[in-house]
Amino acid sequence: MEDVVVIGAGVVGTAAAFNLAKSGFRTTLIDSSPPGMGCSFGNAGLIAVDHVAPLASPDTLSGIPRMLLRPDSPLRLHPCSAPRMTPWMVEFLRQSRQHNFERNTVALASLITRAAGAWRRLLDQHIVRDLFRDIGSLYVFEKPVARKTEHRTLSLLDHYGVPYRNLSAQEVRREFLPALTPHISHARYFPGMASVTHPQKVVQGFFDAAMKAGARFKLACVDGIKPSFDGKVELTINGERTLADKVLIAAGARSRPLMQALGSNVPLTQERGYHVQLSQPTTDLLKVPVSFMERGFTCNPMADGIRLAGTVELGAGSEPDWQRADILATHFRELFPEGALPEIASRWHGDRPTLPDYLPMIGELPHAQNVFVATGHQHLGFTLGPLTGELVARLMARHRHAAAPDIDLHPFRVDRFSRDKHRPHRRIQ
Repeated sequence: MEDVVVIGAGVVGTAAAFNLAKSGFRTTLIDSSPPGMGCSFGNAGLIAVDHVAPLASPDTLSGIPRMLLRPDSPLRLHPCSAPRMTPWMVEFLRQSRQHNFERNTVALASLITRAAGAWRRLLDQHIVRDLFRDIGSLYVFEKPVARKTEHRTLSLLDHYGVPYRNLSAQEVRREFLPALTPHISHARYFPGMASVTHPQKVVQGFFDAAMKAGARFKLACVDGIKPSFDGKVELTINGERTLADKVLIAAGARSRPLMQALGSNVPLTQERGYHVQLSQPTTDLLKVPVSFMERGFTCNPMADGIRLAGTVELGAGSEPDWQRADILATHFRELFPEGALPEIASRWHGDRPTLPDYLPMIGELPHAQNVFVATGHQHLGFTLGPLTGELVARLMARHRHAAAPDIDLHPFRVDRFSRDKHRPHRRIQ
């Protein structure tokens, strides 16, 4: 048996720890916080099987100037951060070109179209089944969408077999959202988009399954990491040195300094998002989760109230801008004017790990044998967590033990942003 350390107890790390422990590795999961208290705690709770195309796209690029001029925009770029964000933004522009977007769509879709299957495999093992809902989700548009843009979107959904149903404003109010303002254009219902009632408890469920499979947990900080003798990896944990046969870095936005210490300088940025938790409404405001496309946020009825989640804040400082969270509550009040707004129970902010091509990073570090990484899932960490856990476990097992779908991991390699033409090709099969 090999000793494996997984750094990061979010949705990706706990799913990976479960698969590694189940495959026979002596698995230690390490985090400085309890399981699921990072971005896994604050996400919208959607399993977004429609997100086959990355956000780095020509359509996103064309809409950025307009969004930056709006005070309530779902996108904000801090002016003071422009110098340090410039390399990331330049690469984002490059990845948004049509030919790169098309290539990246094929890669992302190879994961997204298999995400539901990975969730189903966990549910079949009676893991987090009581928190899972297969009730679909709505996308609401307040204005008509340009015909060419709509055609491109629907063509992608059709190509990858994503089921949907277009609804008029009247149908939306009659079937799903009776209290919604009548001043909307149309909506799209996705019957295959599942959701959960409590994201943090879902991660706790993955964690409990990993512990039951034989993993153990350390509430600690990883202060250092470096290669050691015979292919082993030396870790400094709370000031104490230890050796591992293999290490997985799945620490979200905190993965970058660990990777830098091992010679991999990747353009992983912290993309800040916010949520507002409303208390349980006295009326049935929401029957399904709903996303308002122009405003860039999602409303999800959860076990402890309605969660409003969204916004993209690039180059944010250490202190949160709670006005960004308050915008979400203002949007909700405008969209549901009938009746009193439920009270704000809590607010949250967190930093998504995001790469310029909006693809995750799954693979072995090129300059550090037996160190693997699974990060950069941006808005899709919750959707792709179970699948990534399967893929990286099989990769670390050198394809011998853990089950995983046949997916080409070459587009998600660690060194894909370098100019090295001699890149390794790694396929899970």
